[in-house]
Amino acid sequence: MIPIKLKIQGFLSYQEAVTLDFSGISLACISGQNGAGKSALLDAITWALFGQARKRDESLINNNPNIDAAEVTLDFDYEGDRYRVQRTNPRGKTSAVEFFILQSIPGETERWKPLTERTLRETDKKIEQTLRMDYDTFTNAAFFLQGKADQFATARPGERKRILSNILGLEVWESYREEAASRRRQKEREVRELDGRLSEIQNELDEGPERKRQLGELHERLDAVSAQRKALAENFENIQRLHASVQEQRKVLAAYGAQLEGAQRDYQRILATLSERQTEKTKFEATLQDADAIEMAYANWQRARTDLGAMEEVAEAYRRYEALRQEPLRLIDTEEARLTQEKRGLEAKAKELENALTQAALLEAQLEDARQEVQTAREKITRREGLEEEIRQLQATQAEAKAENPRLKQEMDDLRARLDQLEAADKPECPVCGKPLSTGDRDALIRDYYQEGEARRDRYLENKKLLDNFDAALRKLGADFADLNGADAELRQATRKVDQIENQIQSIRTQHTSWEAKDGPRLHEIEVILSEGTFALDARQRLDEIRAETEALGYDVVAHEKLRKAEQAGREAEGAMLALKEARAALVPIKQQITELEVQKVEKSQALEAITQTHDAAAATLAAAEVDLPDLTQAENDLLDIQEAVNILTKQVGGAEQKVNVLTTLQKRKEELLEEREGLTQHIANLQQLERAFGKDGVPALLIEQALPEIEETTNDLLSRLTNDRMSFTFMTQRDYKDASREDKKETLDMVISDSVGVRDYEMFSGGEAFRINFSIRLALSQVLARRAGARLQTLVIDEGFGSQDAQGRQRLVEAINLVKDDFAKILVITHLDELKDAFPTRIEVEKTPQGSQIQVI
Repeated sequence: MIPIKLKIQGFLSYQEAVTLDFSGISLACISGQNGAGKSALLDAITWALFGQARKRDESLINNNPNIDAAEVTLDFDYEGDRYRVQRTNPRGKTSAVEFFILQSIPGETERWKPLTERTLRETDKKIEQTLRMDYDTFTNAAFFLQGKADQFATARPGERKRILSNILGLEVWESYREEAASRRRQKEREVRELDGRLSEIQNELDEGPERKRQLGELHERLDAVSAQRKALAENFENIQRLHASVQEQRKVLAAYGAQLEGAQRDYQRILATLSERQTEKTKFEATLQDADAIEMAYANWQRARTDLGAMEEVAEAYRRYEALRQEPLRLIDTEEARLTQEKRGLEAKAKELENALTQAALLEAQLEDARQEVQTAREKITRREGLEEEIRQLQATQAEAKAENPRLKQEMDDLRARLDQLEAADKPECPVCGKPLSTGDRDALIRDYYQEGEARRDRYLENKKLLDNFDAALRKLGADFADLNGADAELRQATRKVDQIENQIQSIRTQHTSWEAKDGPRLHEIEVILSEGTFALDARQRLDEIRAETEALGYDVVAHEKLRKAEQAGREAEGAMLALKEARAALVPIKQQITELEVQKVEKSQALEAITQTHDAAAATLAAAEVDLPDLTQAENDLLDIQEAVNILTKQVGGAEQKVNVLTTLQKRKEELLEEREGLTQHIANLQQLERAFGKDGVPALLIEQALPEIEETTNDLLSRLTNDRMSFTFMTQRDYKDASREDKKETLDMVISDSVGVRDYEMFSGGEAFRINFSIRLALSQVLARRAGARLQTLVIDEGFGSQDAQGRQRLVEAINLVKDDFAKILVITHLDELKDAFPTRIEVEKTPQGSQIQVI
């Protein structure tokens, strides 16, 4: 894998997008201060390829709160093709990876063809298959990481063998061993299951003689029961025939019974019809006797109907006029309701105005109090302003006194010194001109100095008193000032109160003026209209016209009601008249029908007597036949019981035959299972051999022994370059036990290192020498690991080593790197030592800035 271009954004220490172009670089050092972000470049490469780095998950995202995702894009060449991996890890979301190959189509521009699989896991596997290396193999082969170069050399011999196994990827053989063991255990479970099944089959085979004996007994019992069933079946058939004959007689008797019931129903029907017709004849004859009274009542009812019809016409006209009255009445009621509602509203308004006028008198007194509060607040503000000026003057005086007193003190000290000098001098001189002073002049000058000093002392004491009393005076003024701090709020509150009261008074006055001009006269007008009824005049006039027209009709409600009752009372006459007509028409036919029914009555009576005699004879015959009739149900139950016994025995015989027949199948199945068990046993033996072969003493041990000469040769080649042929390296795989009596050797993996001094332990070499040994072994392991992984080691990254070397050691290490550079397409060396920056043809400078790590290729 040869990196071509690396783009990083939001990853570890890299905030803004940074691109590192590796094209044209074969050997370069990555330099910068500790923590600048040098190793983060390596993390970006492994994370892009394998999704793994020193950190995982969201810890890879830069801690700047404005960055919500880490993203790395890596272009690399491998086996003649160019690939691109783009991996992103959004904060709080699932990471994603895209995999491409650069495709060149003749006649078209190059384009990236997607190789991304359906899932993240499948895409990661695709990348590993392409590189033919996983994360551990890649980092062990291509990266010399910090703190891991001496991991192999400093380990104990036994641990060293395990590390070498891990580096060579031999831990996969342990997974093979575990898989073989798992399969062996599975096959052993299958053998145990087969043994259980074979045991069950053998138990059944052992029951063969007993099963055959039981089958013979069941056949004998079945034959005996079958003979009993046959006899009972024949008896049941005879009884069935007897019951069938009796059943036919029952059917004949039932037919006679049905005829008898029919004859009885016909006779009863004739009797009932005859009785009904005689009752009707009696009713019709009674109706004909009242014919005159019925006809007279019917005539009176007809006259009442005619009079009621005439009255109904007048009533209909009356109702039409009544309907016409409803509209003017509705208009009058509506207008009266509207005026009444308006009157109530004006009366309520008058009451509210009366209350408001009463309130206005109280508001006037409140207004005067509020105005006094405004005046008081303004006086407080004026007083506060005066206190502010006093405080400012006091503070200014204090500042002046504080500044003046040191000067006055110095001047008084100067005067005191002059006075002391004049008083002590034998030949005093003028302090100004230096001429000798006479006794009088000296005394005058001393008096002047005393007076000047007294004046300064008085001023000094006055200032000191002011300063001493300043805090008390300032506190008093401050307290007075604090008491007046709320004056502005009081003024605003009092002013707002005055405005509110004035607005309320003005509103009441406006309401009163409006009432006097409009609402008061309107209330008086409505009261007059309602009392005199001078509203809805058109409706009232129309109502009077309708009343006059209604009176002209002459409609009498009482007379109308009497006619209606008379008509209702006479309606029974109509029914009586209809009954009279019906009686006159039906009486003759009914008499004729009664005569015919009397004849039918005699005929039906004779037929009923004949069918009764026939039915009774058939019933006697049936009773005689049923006396000695066998029980059919019992015979059927006996037959069913014996049939059930036959069925049970038949089933038992079938089961016994199946158990006997299955013995042949079981014997064949036993032979098959024994053959299968033998195959499984052989498979288990093969898997046990594989377990031993895949174990640490098997194939992995052989592979290590095969790899050791190659590692030894490559290590000595590199070590000789780094030490001027002064050091050599050898692996020792066996050594004697401490117990001299043992003839076998102990398995080990010791390192034998010799130089000009002789053979020494690894711990006896200096730090620089130890690193050169580690470097040689590590690089040899990387080359061997790459070859065994089926990949070529084309890129080498060294992330440590120079700090432990002296100047000569560092020079030789650089020379060693230059010696092996032709073996790699790219070598990247990470260092923070300034003296090594110029030792390589290209330098990638990494710098930590407020915007994150930045890269510059020099």
